[in-house]
Amino acid sequence: MQPHLGVKLGVTAVADAQTYTAAEVAFVLREPVKLVKKALDAGPVKAKLVKKPGGALRTVAWPDLVYLFAANELRHELTPKARNEFYHALKGAPIDRAKEVRFGRLIVTIDHFKAEVRKRVKELVKLAETVEFRKDGEPLLKGTDVEVHRIAALLGGGMTPDEICKAYPSLTLEEVATAKAYAEAHPKAGRPYPSNTVKRAVKGAGLEALDEVLDGDA
Repeated sequence: MQPHLGVKLGVTAVADAQTYTAAEVAFVLREPVKLVKKALDAGPVKAKLVKKPGGALRTVAWPDLVYLFAANELRHELTPKARNEFYHALKGAPIDRAKEVRFGRLIVTIDHFKAEVRKRVKELVKLAETVEFRKDGEPLLKGTDVEVHRIAALLGGGMTPDEICKAYPSLTLEEVATAKAYAEAHPKAGRPYPSNTVKRAVKGAGLEALDEVLDGDA
């Protein structure tokens, strides 16, 4: 499956034209995706369902992303009522030209929020450029035959980046970190990869005698 932001456009064009999944919003907000989904459930943002292979994903538009980022930054300053008013005022404003949003007795300057969101969207676009795709749509670390989500699964299973580099000598620590970041922003649909290598699992079972047979197996 192609990445949601895997297009080579200017940052402004990407921001204006794209929609963002909950995982991509989590990347921009630097928050766990569970908290983002909780925020979408609570409103006032109304996400749209987009059909993808393996199921449907909730997505939000650029103004929604700016709101979610700003509301997260201002979470201690805005009451639930004010957040709702802020959202509707932001949605009704010419967001790409507006420098501030007025609602009730409040004025929120949004220029710096938009600038930071665009900066992080640019990071998301660059992250998408670190992978290439197999014919079956599986993302690989660019220049390798290593699946991004396989590496992320190993990290999730408790392997350290150093251990992964030992199991996959062609990888660098930076590539391991890239795989983790990409997989978080673009979760794998369908059956997950194993969270351990065969060789490590055998060692964990106390079968070190087979180590020589499995030497080099990842």
